[in-house]
Amino acid sequence: MFETNLASAEMVLFWEGEGIDKAMMFSDFEATLDGYVGLAAYAGIEKRAAYLQLDEALKVRACVLFTIAFDNAGFAERSWNLPLRHMAEIAGRGPDMGGGPVNLSCRSQCSISWHAPKLWDPVMEPERNTFNQIAAEVAAAAPRFGLRPARRAPAAPAHAPSYAAPQSSDEDIPVLTDEPPVLTDTGPAWNQERDQMLERLAAQQLQINTLSTEKNETIARMGMLHQQQVSILEAQNSKLIGQHRAMKEQSDALRVEVDALRHQISSLQGLEQNLATERRLHEEQLASVLHAKVGEETQRFEQLLAQKEQEFKTREARIKGETQIALDQRLGEEAARFRAQMESLRAELAKREDALANLSRQMDAEKARHTQSQKGAADEFLHRLESLGMNFVAFHPGAGHISVPVAELSNYAGNPMAYAAAKCMVSEAQYRGWLAHYENPRCGASIGDNKCCDARLIRTDSPTKFAAGQSDRCARHQAADSAIDNVLRFR
Repeated sequence: MFETNLASAEMVLFWEGEGIDKAMMFSDFEATLDGYVGLAAYAGIEKRAAYLQLDEALKVRACVLFTIAFDNAGFAERSWNLPLRHMAEIAGRGPDMGGGPVNLSCRSQCSISWHAPKLWDPVMEPERNTFNQIAAEVAAAAPRFGLRPARRAPAAPAHAPSYAAPQSSDEDIPVLTDEPPVLTDTGPAWNQERDQMLERLAAQQLQINTLSTEKNETIARMGMLHQQQVSILEAQNSKLIGQHRAMKEQSDALRVEVDALRHQISSLQGLEQNLATERRLHEEQLASVLHAKVGEETQRFEQLLAQKEQEFKTREARIKGETQIALDQRLGEEAARFRAQMESLRAELAKREDALANLSRQMDAEKARHTQSQKGAADEFLHRLESLGMNFVAFHPGAGHISVPVAELSNYAGNPMAYAAAKCMVSEAQYRGWLAHYENPRCGASIGDNKCCDARLIRTDSPTKFAAGQSDRCARHQAADSAIDNVLRFR
């Protein structure tokens, strides 16, 4: 039996980075959970830890890999409530750490699914294997805590146990044959081989689960990051919309204040008119009193009138001065603030107009570049067709089928009639006149009332032989035109 009580068979290890930095008995860890003793070195941080249960030979028989956060005083957070002993009892199969396969609970292998987020997966790489670290730390920490095995540990097997994922080869895969199976020895060697095979399968399954959990967590983290970026952009857009609305509301408020000031000015003007009316009424009353009484009453009322008049002037001057000062001050402040707002709005408008102008220039440049690119591409394509022996042929009456070189395509497309007339060695006007005659060989001489002769003629087939006024006239009108020409020539 152990030299200490049963609780001494439970141990807690803490990691710092990639290595273990602290080991303590579970009873001391319970004191931290109960709030009696704090771990000042871990204040305000979250640690990776492992809860271990040891057998009588001080070999690990159960392991729970968990995380725990500490508050600023070094005590475990109040929300932490993992049932470590229960999770160790119902844990799945893990690797052999010297005393047979252990019960292992980790993030990828947790019997209580809602506790899985508070666990972590072991590292299965050979150079920094979590289970190798645990075995070495238990062997070194047990003597410090006064733990002694109740019996001698069994002799180490011929092959050293490894906690990394085993590498399998084609020789390890059984092959079915037609020969009858040969019964092998089912003694300790066969049992040992079966246990090694189970250990390798458990280690491979644990590594697969660990990699799957890491992949899912990475996908979830990337999705959360994308959602945060979308939320930030939406918040920025909402902020800009709010600023625009605030500026609009401020402009509306300024407009309301200006209207209020105008209404106040109108009220002051009405008050001034009321005072003038009151003064006139007082004067009329005093005049009637003066006419009704004489002597002392007249003098008394004259003094009273002068006093009232003086008071009225003083009151009127004071009210006008105060009103004018307040009004000038308020108008000055509001005008200054309104001018500042207008200057800001003008600057923003000018900035936006500059931006629109820049965008328009960029668009025009892009259109010109695109047009030039298309034109260059079209010219290159036409030259490629020409290099392949392809010709561009157009038919025009009088000129027949005309072969148009690539270099002259733009001239031809600009004015096909002029190009055909040049091929016929006549002017464009003569070619157009001949073409009208060629398509409709009738006399075009006018006979009055907006009518023409319209007699059928013999078609002139060549533009060079066509003479306007002769080829498009019948014999009778050709003679009349000749007589008129002779008379004109004679004169």
